[in-house]
Amino acid sequence: MPQYDPQAMQQKYERWRQLHRQQEEAQQQWLEAQALLHELQAYYQSPQWREDHANNVPLECHGEYSILSEDTLWDVLVDRDEVAKRWMRLGLNAFDGK
Repeated sequence: MPQYDPQAMQQKYERWRQLHRQQEEAQQQWLEAQALLHELQAYYQSPQWREDHANNVPLECHGEYSILSEDTLWDVLVDRDEVAKRWMRLGLNAFDGK
């Protein structure tokens, strides 16, 4: 039978609690990201997006891509799907004991 160091187990528990709180925060961030993506999709599918794209409306971009790029939202959807799949696999692995 293995011998455990109670102090080491306490430290592992405390680290687990910290990570668990971060996981809960990540779930809230996921929900926020989903709400933002929903709004972006509505804009992307609207006639206004096509007009803005055609008129090359100037935007101040702090990131790599402009929302007026045809591939931007597509890439976001692909990225979101990949992250969702990883979250699902992690959750299923937790139930399966992996």
